[in-house]
Parts: sequence; structure tokens; C-alpha cells
Amino acid sequence: MVVHPSLTLLSGAFSRADLFLVVYCLVDEWMHTRFGGSNAPRRRRGPRPQEFADAEVLTVLLVGELCHCRRERAWLRQVRASYLTLFPALPGDRRFARRAEAVRELLRHLRQALLYWADADLEPLRLLDSFPLPLCACYRLGQSTLPISGATFGRNESKKQFFHGLRPQLLLTGSGFIDDLVLAPGNCNDTPARAGYLDECVACGRDLRGQVWVMDKGYCNPQIVAWAAQHLGLTLLVRQRERRGEAPSSWQRTLDQVRKPIEGVIAVLTECFGIEHILAKTDWGIYRRTQAKATAFTLARYFNRALGLPHLDIARYAV
Repeated sequence: MVVHPSLTLLSGAFSRADLFLVVYCLVDEWMHTRFGGSNAPRRRRGPRPQEFADAEVLTVLLVGELCHCRRERAWLRQVRASYLTLFPALPGDRRFARRAEAVRELLRHLRQALLYWADADLEPLRLLDSFPLPLCACYRLGQSTLPISGATFGRNESKKQFFHGLRPQLLLTGSGFIDDLVLAPGNCNDTPARAGYLDECVACGRDLRGQVWVMDKGYCNPQIVAWAAQHLGLTLLVRQRERRGEAPSSWQRTLDQVRKPIEGVIAVLTECFGIEHILAKTDWGIYRRTQAKATAFTLARYFNRALGLPHLDIARYAV
């Protein structure tokens, strides 16, 4: 496991300035290792050395999510009021939003680096599940003008109610690190969403050989299970449905026990990070905020593993 020296600042009582410092050291070192500087390469001219760097953009985004700040503009006002000495070149709200849109894909790459540092990328076990992401209350659809692609009506089976929004697919490692988060339409069932995600993995050249994915009964499809085993070397274990009045077998109860960590992670993303209440008005805004929350959770999970703290003690970073 790779443990950064700056993590010692978080071992005891720490302030928000210490959290800014640790996150910036991690992000900036990763940026220099990957791109050779604090800014990602661009087709046109990027930020000048004295301007706000991409590493600082990622730091402000991630610390804002760790501190559970729901509104981005309110978070930027806090940073300007109390931490302008740390970020003297912090741009205005609109320019910061444009800079954040430009680095949205870096959040996924940084999350993969965190998995590598924590040795979680070597784990063969993965957990896959979905959860509803409502974007607008059903009774306000006639007044809403949000042009969110894929936002449709879906049904939340756990709450027995309909919603209008998206249905993200969450892929988790066996130790509780978020591997990937994919947005799907609200009316997209789990089986076609999984098929689309596997096609995306094939298109990206992702190696899934030797991995075992454990899923809920909503992903039951023998054809996809056989295709994944034959073409990808991927084992898909799906929870089967019981007949009415039939008790689950010991194997099905074992799968339920293995799937428990992903339910706790979804609860943390919902209650602490507020992933079901994202205040964004564009497609890229929704995508960026969901990826930022997933990467911030993985970052906090990496901190806890490096410091030997409980896995889901995420609230300690909301300083």
C-alpha cells in the first residue's frame, strides 16, 4: 500500500486547512506523475503558472464534497472568505464552473489511482447495484425546464414509489472502495444497464478476467452471464428469486451477506454526500457532481485504510 507522508496530519485532530493541504499534496503529486505538471494537457493554451491550476480545482471540489457542502456557490464563498490565502488565484463562480467541467474526467482517473495506492485494484471481488437519483419531484414536472438527458420516470422498489431522474450503477470492490459509477436512465432496468456497462468496458479495453461480480436478483439474465464468462473471463453471481413461501438457500444467504457492504456505501452516499439531492442544471453538471462525490468517498476510504481507522468513518473529514 502506498501511504503519502502528508497523511500524518490527519491522524489526530485536524482543521480544514490541514485537509486542504493533504488533498492538494496527493492530487498535485498524482498530476505531476501523470502529466508532468499541475495542469492536464489541452489542445489550446492552458492556465499560466500564476493562474489557478487543475490540481487546485480538484482539491476544492473534493474537499467541498468531504465537508458535505450541498451548494457549490456557497462552498466557493466559504473558500474565498476563510481560505483565500491558500488559493489566492481562485476564479469567479462561472469561471470555476467551466474549469471544473474541463477536469471532470480526471476524477475517474484519480479514483483509479486511489484504488492502486490502497491495493484495492487487485481484489477479484466486485459488488454491483443500482439506486434511484431523483432530479425533480413528479408534481413539479410541468414547471421544470431542466434539459437532463436520460431523465425519465422510474420506480423505486424499496420505497414503493415512482421518481423522475436517473438510476446510477455503482461498482464496488470487496473492501468497500468505489470502482466506478455509471449514470443510466431512470426507466433502465438493471439487466440492460449491466449489458451496456460491459459493452463500455470492452470498448475501453478494460481487463475483467478473473473478477467475480456479485449482484442482486434484478440482474438475473443467463445469456449475459454465459457471454461474460466466455468472452470476458468474468464470473457473474446473481442473487436468485425465491418462490412465494420458499425460504432462501444457504448459498443465497451467503450472497446476501457478501452484498451488504454496497448497501452501506449507498446509504453513506445518500445521507452524508447527498447524492440524491444534486443541485445541477446540466448533463455535465450532474455527471461532474456524481463523480466528485464518488471520488471523495474513495479518498476518505483511502485515508481510513492508511490511518487504520474504521472503514465508514467518513464523517470525521466534514470539518
